[in-house]
Amino acid sequence: MTVCVSVKVSEGIVLASDSTATLQGALKDPAGNQATGILKTYDHARKLSHLKDYPIGTLTWGTYLVGPRSVESLIKEYEYTLPSLAEEEEKARGARLSGQSPPPFTFDVKSIASGLLAHVQKAYTAEYGHIPQSSQPPLGILVSGFSYGSFFPDQWLLTIPGPTQPQELRPDVGGKPSFGANWFGLTDAIVRLHWGRDDASLELLANRFSVSVDDVRAILDPLQYPVPFEGMPLQDAIDYAVYLVNVVIGRFRFVIGAPVCGGEIDLAVLTPNAFTWVSRKSWKL
Repeated sequence: MTVCVSVKVSEGIVLASDSTATLQGALKDPAGNQATGILKTYDHARKLSHLKDYPIGTLTWGTYLVGPRSVESLIKEYEYTLPSLAEEEEKARGARLSGQSPPPFTFDVKSIASGLLAHVQKAYTAEYGHIPQSSQPPLGILVSGFSYGSFFPDQWLLTIPGPTQPQELRPDVGGKPSFGANWFGLTDAIVRLHWGRDDASLELLANRFSVSVDDVRAILDPLQYPVPFEGMPLQDAIDYAVYLVNVVIGRFRFVIGAPVCGGEIDLAVLTPNAFTWVSRKSWKL
């Protein structure tokens, strides 16, 4: 299980995630009775990745495994197919020094997201294509970063099973970038905090008073906490992302049920020419 948070402000993008991975399945007790549930949790999963040496990163949620492989493994495999940005820049520099005209090297976030979707979809289909789509484990990937020569970032949402093309998150509005936060995975605690209600309360009130969910939502929308992302400095965006992830971790730590979100928080900042780790798990004894 997972919580991932993305915060887009004028200075860049903050990506954050927890570290707990949950393996679910069926087990038989000594009497031969079969039960389905959580088999194991691991607290060192990597759900935030840097793609090669590009100013691009990914967040993943939903299923942790595609067959026997982690989603991070599939992302890293795709990463190997990408040319190194530093090597391409060095080639261009060498060509210029020798008086040659170097071939242009550019990249854009959407193309890289499309390639990643095709790569992961191939492995996913090979593993789950034989079962009904309704029974296939959901997987979400957010690809965020800066295209070549672009000052403002793009974010592309990959949903498997789902659309065959990446879907843009927070596209420009009226030629101006759209700033704000998005969260993915187990987010009911964030939704309750930010919106002052959750989806369950919408359904409950709609059924109780025989009105539409949209009517209830319109009544409760003023409960939303106003957060001025347009003027938020990057450091405050970092603090905000960590705060939201901790809200979810605390919810699953203290409320009845398995602690399916937790572990260390991985966090990175993306700016026009850099991917910078702020907090990252390391291997240790």
